[in-house]
Amino acid sequence: MTAQQKAEQLLDEITMRCTGAGLPVGETTHKQWNVEAAVGEGPGAVKVLVYFNAKGSLTPKIQGKASPLRELVEMQLHGDEPLKSAFLHAEVHAWIGVDESGKGDYFGPITAAGVLVTDETLAQLRPLVLRDSKELVAARINSAAAEIRRICEGSYAIVTVMPEKYNEFMAGTSFGKNSQRILAWMHARCIEDLLEKHENVKHAICDKFADDAVIRRALQTRGRGITVHQHVRAEADPAVAAASILARWEFTRRIAQLEDAAGCRLPLGASDERGILEATRHILGREGAGGLKKYAKLHFKTTEKIRGRM
Repeated sequence: MTAQQKAEQLLDEITMRCTGAGLPVGETTHKQWNVEAAVGEGPGAVKVLVYFNAKGSLTPKIQGKASPLRELVEMQLHGDEPLKSAFLHAEVHAWIGVDESGKGDYFGPITAAGVLVTDETLAQLRPLVLRDSKELVAARINSAAAEIRRICEGSYAIVTVMPEKYNEFMAGTSFGKNSQRILAWMHARCIEDLLEKHENVKHAICDKFADDAVIRRALQTRGRGITVHQHVRAEADPAVAAASILARWEFTRRIAQLEDAAGCRLPLGASDERGILEATRHILGREGAGGLKKYAKLHFKTTEKIRGRM
């Protein structure tokens, strides 16, 4: 067997695992010293390449920007079975992914969502969750969220804490004035809500908390029997990616409602100080000194910055 034939065989093995994981794979292209194939569709697709030399040495590589799709494809480079999740064993056939939106936004709520994925729903979800939700425009978020809700009917949960309630939580003692504990409670609520309907699920995945134990402490009776896997860039998992889209959809929907109530644009993030100052002046002029707590997370350092410029 020639070096090129060996490279073709290795590429076939990798792309077959990608196909088994529900990923679309393009035609094989032959170059002088490598063979390659695209995985995924559109501008977010990545390439699987296998380089070879005259001595028969093979080097598989992945090309493409960092994304949940790339991380999942990278996990297919080794092993006999296609990986459905970057973080779970292949024998796990149902698991919950949890993610949130809004924690870095001065205006608007924090939303958390949980999605239960099974072998049956995975193939339908995969094309919807190949891109980071932060990269999706509003129209695409809306359509993807609608499809996820249809596919996973009865198997998703959304928890929202609006700014006024969030500010009450931060001012009180229940969460120790700690936003991480609020977020962990929201994640745990999503998991608990799903376990109420699907009690045999044993695994959940979310982004890593600074304190690994904080989410475990937030779980109640149903959740105590589940294993929560915490990982950096957990959106490489399809259930977490689906939850991210639902959380972003809910945040976008809620921020639009707040903008209607405020009568002005509420800038996203926390870096547009000029836009935040303009919105704050508008809200205070319309609703008085106590009005801002209904729209903004007041513990942000942004609050002190804008107060110094009022």
